[in-house]
Amino acid sequence: MSYSDETKRGRMTPFWLAGTLLFAAGAQAADTGITDLGNGQYRIGEILIDKPARRFSVTGVVIRDEQPLEYLAVKKDGYKAYESLFELKTSATEFNLACILIGLNAEHAVLPEYHFDPTPVVGDPVAIRIDWEKDGETISTSPEQLFLEGGKKVVSNQWVYTGSLIPPGQPYMAEESGTLIGFVHDKDSIIEHREGIGLGQFGMVSVDKSMAPPRGTAVRVTVSNITPVAGP
Repeated sequence: MSYSDETKRGRMTPFWLAGTLLFAAGAQAADTGITDLGNGQYRIGEILIDKPARRFSVTGVVIRDEQPLEYLAVKKDGYKAYESLFELKTSATEFNLACILIGLNAEHAVLPEYHFDPTPVVGDPVAIRIDWEKDGETISTSPEQLFLEGGKKVVSNQWVYTGSLIPPGQPYMAEESGTLIGFVHDKDSIIEHREGIGLGQFGMVSVDKSMAPPRGTAVRVTVSNITPVAGP
């Protein structure tokens, strides 16, 4: 199989096996960064994982409220922070391992062929919730509600896990670029918006300031695996 075929399918078997086997063997935090909190609860750095509920959450901060925007979230000090709404307190490797631990499978992904590829991205479906505090109350919303596309509200709330890539002999691409959650069909992202947002023209995505928290606001991002559970 060619490298281009591997890219399209979104295969990353070496990374998958490394994370899964270490976890299955019960490796300690010194080896994997995973802390067992009991009752199916785990911690990877700043990420809290509820394995039975198939979800995890991580804190971050709003770092941008102006165009251009291509990503919902990047890792801490991520290279693509200049195009992202949030910076999360995690690495791409930790974020992807959390995805694996809640049952998301990169083998199901078909990545975009190129940046701004209009073809819908295939992958395990996820739900994403954003929480922050305002005037003593918790505000919650789905991420697409924070954006405008060409000045109009974004309708689709479909997000999928793609897992990013480890090209042969190269580093994990999400770690290199820092991209965790994107919406312009960047194959480096770990999670992507299925249909894409703002694919038609660069700079057409803006922040809906009537909905989004202002720059500097602390947020919590929760990712849930909503793939139907197979029967017995």
